[in-house]
Amino acid sequence: MERIKIVVAGDNYLFTKGMECLIEESLLFELAGTVLNEIELIDKLSNKQADVLAIDISSIGWSEDILKRVMKYVPGLKVLAFNTVKQRNEISVVLGSGVTSYLLLCCDKAEITEALLKTAKGERFLCGKVLNALINIPKRELDGHDAGCPLYSVCAGVNISEREMEIIRYVSEGLSNQEIADKLFLSVHTVNTHRKNIMSKLGINNTAGLVMYAVRNQLVS
Repeated sequence: MERIKIVVAGDNYLFTKGMECLIEESLLFELAGTVLNEIELIDKLSNKQADVLAIDISSIGWSEDILKRVMKYVPGLKVLAFNTVKQRNEISVVLGSGVTSYLLLCCDKAEITEALLKTAKGERFLCGKVLNALINIPKRELDGHDAGCPLYSVCAGVNISEREMEIIRYVSEGLSNQEIADKLFLSVHTVNTHRKNIMSKLGINNTAGLVMYAVRNQLVS
């Protein structure tokens, strides 16, 4: 099986060395390089094919603007961002820059490994604490509706597939199960099953919470 090529970016020694060790110890991954700044990153990406960029955006000099430029330069690049920030506004800005997945720097090896695998497939993977920040919305922001969202007190990763992301987007746009089924060439039963699975994963028990998740992830305006 072909290994997933990963570029690690950041100026934090513990982060970069930790990621290098995780990648080199795994038969699933290949280290395509480690970079400290944007210039090095673009140079590295121009010389070596990379499937995933694992970047510590808490590092000095990294920002969502740089990420946008890099992803414009390398179309199709999947990005797994690491940060210390758990405030939903800042998380939303990062996700809005095109980042695929988002973990906290305190996440463990198993969660990072799963995040790299899912991110390489283009699937969104979020640390449970990040998800909590995104979908635990005060009732006043839902115009009196309770999102029915859980509180994730541990770093438990949550994976949302591309198909599930599509369905979340269409539900948030107000489409019925039948309309979604027609758009995606699926049966209504399949769409309904997907919706139940999505709500179970996110710990959401109504459409309002699902809509707010889509808004926080900038799936809809």
